[in-house]
Amino acid sequence: MHSILAASDYTSPEVLVSEERCLFRRLWIVAGFRSLLDAPDAFVTHRIGGVPVVVQNTAEGLKAFVNQCAHRQSPVQNADFGQRRLACPYHGWVYDDRGRVKSVPGNEANYGFAPGAIATLGLKPLALRVVGGLVFVNLDPDPMPLDAQFHASFLARVEALTGVVGDDALFAKFDGGYNWKLNFENVIDWNHVPFVHASSFASLMPTLKPAAPGERAPCAPPAPHDAIEDDLRELSYEARAPFDFRAWPWHDAVERCADTNEYLNLFIYPNVNYVVMAGAVHLIQQFCPVTSERTEVRLTMALGRRKQRLPAAPAILWGQLKAEKRVIDEDVAVFEGLQRGFHDGTPRAYHGAYEFRLRRVAKVYRRLMEAA
Repeated sequence: MHSILAASDYTSPEVLVSEERCLFRRLWIVAGFRSLLDAPDAFVTHRIGGVPVVVQNTAEGLKAFVNQCAHRQSPVQNADFGQRRLACPYHGWVYDDRGRVKSVPGNEANYGFAPGAIATLGLKPLALRVVGGLVFVNLDPDPMPLDAQFHASFLARVEALTGVVGDDALFAKFDGGYNWKLNFENVIDWNHVPFVHASSFASLMPTLKPAAPGERAPCAPPAPHDAIEDDLRELSYEARAPFDFRAWPWHDAVERCADTNEYLNLFIYPNVNYVVMAGAVHLIQQFCPVTSERTEVRLTMALGRRKQRLPAAPAILWGQLKAEKRVIDEDVAVFEGLQRGFHDGTPRAYHGAYEFRLRRVAKVYRRLMEAA
C-alpha cells in the first residue's frame, strides 16, 4: 500500500508555506511547560508557523502574543526562556499585562504620537490554553475548540501525566537537515527501534526485539485506503512499553505521575512527542520546521515537583538529556539520509499493515491542507 505523500511534500518550499498556514497557524501547538512560567514576568518564546510567539506570566495570568514590537517589529523577548517585563530592547517601548503600549520613551521629542494614538498600539494577542502542565497556543483568530483536535480522554491523560511537572528543567535545541514530518512519522513508528537503536534504546525494551521467523502469527494485509480513518483527534494518542529503568533513590524525592517503570509516550499532533520515564522524568520533544529541508528539534526535560531538597537535579537532568540526545542522533542520521535521497523520481513509500497510523497521519494531513 503506497503512501499518499510524495517526495515533493518533504522538499518543496511551497508545501512548507502551505503547512505553516494550514497546520501550524490553525492547530493548537505546545508552547512549553507551565511550571517554567510560575515566576512573575517569566516568559518562553517560540516560533510557530513562521510566526514569533511569546508566552508571558503577567499580573493577569498567562498571556500569549506575537513576539513583535508594534514599533519596528523587533522581538520584545529575545531569549528562549527568561524573567523580564514586556519591554522592547530595541527602542524601549513598554507593554502592560494585556499587551497594550504602556509607555514610549522620548515620545514628545522623537515620535509625536498623540495619547489617543498610543492607546491603539499593542502586541497581537493569541489564544492560550493550559492542560495539566502544558501550555498550548493557537494563532488562528477563531481557534478551533481543543476537543476538535484532541479526544477528551486524551486531554485527561495529558492533564494527569503532566500535572506533577516541577521547575527543575533543562532546555536544548539543535537543527537537522531534514523535513519536520519525518520526525513525527518516526516517533509513531515503533518498528524502527530494534534496528536504528539496537545498541542504545532497544536493549532496554524487551518487547521490541525483532521476532524470529514463525515466532509470531502473520498479520492481516494492509487495510485499503478508504478504511483508514481521517479523524484529526486520532492522531494524538498514548503509547506505553515495558522499560528497564534503574531504580534510583532520587525517584522518591520527586512527585511521580505513575508508579511504573514503563516508558510512556503522548504523541501530540502535529509536532510533539511527550515522553515520561519511570513516572519521574518528563521530556517534550518538539519538531519545528525551519525550511522544507531543515528542522529545529527543541528538547525540554523536567523532573516531577520536588518533595524534598534535590541538589543533584541539574546532574540528573544533564545525564538523562545526554542519553536522549544519543538516541535522537541515531534517528537524525536516518532522516538526513532519507532527505538527501529525495528527488523527482522518488517512489512513494510502501506501507505494511503495522503502518496504518502513518497512513492515517498522511490522510488527515492531506485533508487539512486541501480544506484550507
